[in-house]
Amino acid sequence: MNQQQIKKEIETHHIRWIQIHFTDLMGGLRVFHVPAVRFLKDELLSKGSRFDGSSVGFRKVERSDMIAIPDPETFLILPHVEGEALIRANLCDVEYNPYRAGPRHILQRAVDLTKNQGFDSILISPEVEFYAFNHNESKFTEIKENQGYFIAPPLDNAKDYRKKLSDALMECGYPVKYHHHESGKSQHEIEISDLDAIPAADFCCFFKYIARDIATAYNFDITFMPKPFSNEAGSGLHAHIGLYNKDQNMFVDENDPFGLNQTARYFIGGILNHSRGIAAIANPTLNSYKRLIPHYEAPIYLAWAPHNRSSLIRIPSKKNVDVEVRNADPAANPYLLFAVLTHAGLDGIKKKINYEPITKNIYKMTEQEIKENNIQRLPTNLMEALDEFKQDTVLMDAIGRDGAELFIDTKTQEWHHYMGEITDQDYKYYFHC
Repeated sequence: MNQQQIKKEIETHHIRWIQIHFTDLMGGLRVFHVPAVRFLKDELLSKGSRFDGSSVGFRKVERSDMIAIPDPETFLILPHVEGEALIRANLCDVEYNPYRAGPRHILQRAVDLTKNQGFDSILISPEVEFYAFNHNESKFTEIKENQGYFIAPPLDNAKDYRKKLSDALMECGYPVKYHHHESGKSQHEIEISDLDAIPAADFCCFFKYIARDIATAYNFDITFMPKPFSNEAGSGLHAHIGLYNKDQNMFVDENDPFGLNQTARYFIGGILNHSRGIAAIANPTLNSYKRLIPHYEAPIYLAWAPHNRSSLIRIPSKKNVDVEVRNADPAANPYLLFAVLTHAGLDGIKKKINYEPITKNIYKMTEQEIKENNIQRLPTNLMEALDEFKQDTVLMDAIGRDGAELFIDTKTQEWHHYMGEITDQDYKYYFHC
């Protein structure tokens, strides 16, 4: 979409305000509003808008100026807010050089690497899970209902909310496959079809924004916290990934019992080989590791197999082959997540890394069986994951030194702050020791 087309959309839909969106390195959504008249008059599409990079964690105060340049291909009319549209921005320095730690730029480098290795595109279908609660100003622990996976109406009393949200997504051009109640109490999911890597990451950020915004009309509070309850399933951000040349799926071998060719197996091998470091990006909070425990279908073992939800990577279907990576959670920055998964998978293809499938339920295997099959597990906490990430040159290169160091420093501070806090649990377990 060019400026003239955007101008026509603004006039046709009587748009008064343009929301300009970008994410910080941790995945937090940042937004500022520009009058539609100024958006066109001041040529923001080409010149962008300056902002303080130090206030969002990108730059130090002595070199804080940055520029957000709207990407015209991302312009869309917001269906749930009258007179407003949205456009996403790429980040630059004051000389208009791409900001190397900008999340969209990081993912763009991964897309470029994909093309350099002989593939036209990498397609991703994200599955974002979340919980909905009745709004309560004093706490966020009140569960709206007590139902489970695929429960039918009227017991599923958030279906109208999910329908409204799904309708809004489809009006914005996102290909919704279905929506449903998930396994946790008041847990939900909306799944979309494949998108190119950058639009898929854009979708994840937009989804969190619009899911929360629409929820206010239903008096709901939405959380993407990885593990909000100790006795319920956590929320994941599963990513279905495929490499394509034109419309041809480059993972398919119809003669293989699993439907996979060697390229797919090497891609899987690369992700598994780098998974302990990937966890720092895929599971970036201390709470993330409370989700990564057995028995709630959250994978902890570095293995793959068709249909096997006890493994980190699952192959859902022989008919429409993709690689489902299942350990990430919605706290992850999707741009960074899809970038490291792409780099890791391509590294597997380049180095011909191969893992044999584990078709058994790993949760029911003995420790001896796990050892005999050489099955590793994910890190058990954020600091362990960060240590693995720092030692993985492929992943560090994927994020870039500037972004990687900023990410590591921020998350290390988060860890030290957490460890210095005394909680009610400390008193409960240790006051009388």
